Amino acid sequence: MQTQIVHESIEEYKRYNKVLEGNKRYVNKKLAGDEDYFRKLAKGQNPKYLLIGCSDSRAPPNEITETDPGEIFIHRNIANIVIPTDLNINCVIQYAIEHLKVHNIIVMGHTCCGGIKAAMKQDSVGGLLDLWLNQIKLVYEKHQELINSFADEDDQINCLCCMNVREQVLNIWRNPIVQKSWQDGHPVMVHGWLFRVETGFIEELSLEDSIPEEMSKIFKIKFNPPKNQSPKQYEDEEGNAISPMRARRRFQRMQSRIETEIRHFTIHMQNVNEEEIENKIIQDIEQDLNV
Repeated sequence: MQTQIVHESIEEYKRYNKVLEGNKRYVNKKLAGDEDYFRKLAKGQNPKYLLIGCSDSRAPPNEITETDPGEIFIHRNIANIVIPTDLNINCVIQYAIEHLKVHNIIVMGHTCCGGIKAAMKQDSVGGLLDLWLNQIKLVYEKHQELINSFADEDDQINCLCCMNVREQVLNIWRNPIVQKSWQDGHPVMVHGWLFRVETGFIEELSLEDSIPEEMSKIFKIKFNPPKNQSPKQYEDEEGNAISPMRARRRFQRMQSRIETEIRHFTIHMQNVNEEEIENKIIQDIEQDLNV
């Protein structure tokens, strides 16, 4: 018994030490490309994205997106859940929006998720985990008919992974911090990703239809502007004032159209310069918004 414990402890220490050795190689690699790399990094961060992902070790955000430290502000928990009353995640969202000034929030789920699979089972996984997984069970209950329509269990799990991402995106849209950022003139867009562990690719989820008008009305919050300060005024093409909520929906439509048009140009057109693409997209968007 003692011999086995000693042997396993030595092996675990070797693995632990391997991580520290990897850090040294990482530092040397970065310094070889730029001897001031870490001094520049120490001056501050200016990330463009907040990513809320799963704690799963197979889904490291920086590695799968080939981004460097300082480019993505990251929060991770089991099954990438956004609980409205979670102080931790709300502090992350507030800091990202109000201090880092990010304009994009990404919820990233992944296939083969152990938390999602456990939520579909009736067996207890123990203590706080059962309580945490109740959040996913609520999503499962809501979309049970669709999920159970798949015969294969892996397909059911991956479907629930997608539905879970969609639900957490909705929770972010409902968040008062996000809503207030629009009133203050800081538009924030929310995206849903599914990282496919079995292929390594990220799949963008179509979420426009998941944000119904009814939800916007129910969860819309009217904020009082600070004294001596008026709320940000948005205007349409004719110069008429529109509400932050309506501006958000227009911005969503515009973003969706831009993404669609860019993909179209990328697939169907070659040797077209950037200015031509911009002019064409602007014309299409103006026509779409005036319909």
